[in-house]
Amino acid sequence: MNYKLLFFAGGVTAAIGFVLGMILAALLPTPYTGGLYRDQKSGYKIAGAVGGFIVGVSQEAIRQLKQKQDQD
Repeated sequence: MNYKLLFFAGGVTAAIGFVLGMILAALLPTPYTGGLYRDQKSGYKIAGAVGGFIVGVSQEAIRQLKQKQDQD
């Protein structure tokens, strides 16, 4: 497995997830003002980045494994 390519794909999709988290945080403002809800925007960004990284690494790993299986 090409780990450089795995982490590159994860980084790209993490950046896309981060941007989507920023957009989601801007589009869905919370009506609450409590302490728990103050940093909710950063939670969307972090969740988007982590989710994007997981999806990107998984997708690239499956692609590499399928390519290896087709060669055999």
